[in-house]
Amino acid sequence: MKTKRVDIIIPVYNVEPYLRRCLNSVLKQTFKHWRAICVDDGSTDGCPAILEEYAANDSRFMVIHQANGGLSHARNEGMAVADAEYVMFVDSDDFIHPQTLELAVGLIERDGTDMVSWYRNSFYRNIQLKLMRLFKVDTAKAGAWRSPFKYRLGRIKTIVTDDALKYASDWNHPEQKFAIKHCFVWRHLFKRSLIKNVKFIKGMKYEDIPWWSELLMKPIKTTITQLPLYYYYVNRKSISKSINELERLETLLNGLSLIQNMYQENGDMERLQMWSHNIKWAILVRGTKALAIIMVSPDADKLVHYISDMVKTGLFDNATTPVEFKAKAAYYAVAAGQKLSE
Repeated sequence: MKTKRVDIIIPVYNVEPYLRRCLNSVLKQTFKHWRAICVDDGSTDGCPAILEEYAANDSRFMVIHQANGGLSHARNEGMAVADAEYVMFVDSDDFIHPQTLELAVGLIERDGTDMVSWYRNSFYRNIQLKLMRLFKVDTAKAGAWRSPFKYRLGRIKTIVTDDALKYASDWNHPEQKFAIKHCFVWRHLFKRSLIKNVKFIKGMKYEDIPWWSELLMKPIKTTITQLPLYYYYVNRKSISKSINELERLETLLNGLSLIQNMYQENGDMERLQMWSHNIKWAILVRGTKALAIIMVSPDADKLVHYISDMVKTGLFDNATTPVEFKAKAAYYAVAAGQKLSE
């Protein structure tokens, strides 16, 4: 039987210090049937040359150069040329475990699912990077301190669900034991047929949230493993780190409002409520911290006007738990011009 290929979509924009680490982690994959679709989104540093170097040395690297259009546009352009059975996304300042593809493909084919979800490596993000920065050690080219553990497919603990939304959660401490935590697109292997018509919203920051939420509108048969197969690098120069509190909150709420409208138009109120509890309210609850900060900043009046408009959309109207009602009260208080305690 012919081995199925994985297309890995890697958007690239001015990440020269980290790019080789990312591409080398793809080269080290134990599963060899892959193609890396590297979309250079108008980089002005050494990234274009690095990409061409890798493509010249290994034909599995495909390079697309384009004018800067943002992360969403770069991912969409990568998807436009993807034609493999499976697709995954990797951010170019991150890297992956050597067995990521081997295990993900093995699980999706063993279980007959449409998607496999895994975890990021918490030791690398929460301990190694923090210690390196504490002692002023350069982290740009640092791989993982711990040698990657070698896993055996038959010994991996997993669960299989017919509906990924039941396990999707943006809460920091989710109720589900095998939760698919947070809306990161890089923590999954997808059947390309599942995602080919779901587009990232061009120009929107935190684009993963609406994209993931739209994908979950229909039940997805999913294999979930807690293996730490992805190394997430906290790049302090990334888009998500470079915007202020008000812009961040507005972007998040605009995305939630857009998706809520889509769920309402879909007409499945049970599914809307599940998405609201698992994802929307988790983000809204965290957003109340930003409310308190912005209300004592020069942007307070802008926030009051913005939240007042959002109240009218009904975004805060379907709270069902005490913590959700508390958050709802905070948003309504801001709409009325009241300051909050942090």
